[in-house]
Amino acid sequence: MIKYPNYDISILSVISSILKYYGYDNGHKSLELLDKKLKNKYNNIVLMIFDGMGVSSVKKFLKNTDFLMKYYVGNISSVCPSTTGCAIPTIESGMSPIEHAWLGWDMYFKEYDANITVFKNTYQDSNEKVEDFDVAKKYMGYKNIFDIIKEVTNGVVTSHDISKYSDTNEFVFSCEEMLRKVHSIAKNDVEDFIYTYLEEPDSVMHALGTDHEYVKENIRYINSLVCELAEVLDDSLIIVMADHGLVNTKSIYLEDYPKIQDMLIRRPSIESRAVNFYVKEEYKNIFEKEFNKLFKKDFLLLTKEQILEKKLFGEGEKNPRIDEVVGDYMAFAIGDKALEWENDGFMMEARHAGLTKEEMEVPLFVIDTNNL
Repeated sequence: MIKYPNYDISILSVISSILKYYGYDNGHKSLELLDKKLKNKYNNIVLMIFDGMGVSSVKKFLKNTDFLMKYYVGNISSVCPSTTGCAIPTIESGMSPIEHAWLGWDMYFKEYDANITVFKNTYQDSNEKVEDFDVAKKYMGYKNIFDIIKEVTNGVVTSHDISKYSDTNEFVFSCEEMLRKVHSIAKNDVEDFIYTYLEEPDSVMHALGTDHEYVKENIRYINSLVCELAEVLDDSLIIVMADHGLVNTKSIYLEDYPKIQDMLIRRPSIESRAVNFYVKEEYKNIFEKEFNKLFKKDFLLLTKEQILEKKLFGEGEKNPRIDEVVGDYMAFAIGDKALEWENDGFMMEARHAGLTKEEMEVPLFVIDTNNL
């Protein structure tokens, strides 16, 4: 069953509520249930992102009596594509994908006439470094919520970005480091917004699949981590969510379909379950028919115009880059397949970015440490 994003009840809505709490309107609908919680004043707002911890995994591995499940307030939607490369920019900017244009792992940049792996700053086909500076941030930069909160509160609220990928000196490499860092910040008398990101359980599920025993242990450890943190934080609201979920997948390699490969200007981009195609002019009248003949049961193929009409990337002012980074067609996974250019020997047991319930639904937990 196809699960389209619902931006009115989504990870973007959560950010809209947090920004609204601090006095900033990002132009998107906030989440009513979170707004009610945020009517109270807190010394600390803690937003915790656990990569890939979708609803299906949480319900599979946590019991109703576990700590997190006691504070489970419902399901919310990821964004489209349902992938970290699109979801984290949404969370960190308070913008929809149509506004920020960060759609996934590999994207086309006209300045280099090439697909670039944006988070590694390398060419997609060679892994060679593109520039000494961050190409994606230079050409697709956005104001982050940390600066927005600082500005809108006139510096009264201190913002913290605690993750392995933090641009500040608050980066951490483990759950234990994160726990210590958050506790150290929150115990001061300053009003803080604390954002944390951990790449688990996503990396474990990519390697082992969504059903592996180690995934269970990982999610249960996250449950105990949040519990431990909540017990030591005073006057804090802890908001826990994921960026997307994952689904177990099988790979299809386009090298086995040379007719399709020959129709393309360059290698597909974005993600293996949200696949972006630039089609040669002479094949534009037959590409859709040929693709659907082979992959219709596994992928929903849409033109750029159909994607924008369906508002799959959300509402807002369209970033000019959208017309460049989105090709003639995108194929969104609706089953368990991933579409790759060739078999390079690198295997993943589970992936994300498609339009399935497992990938699109993420849980929301809200913990008021004043009422434990």
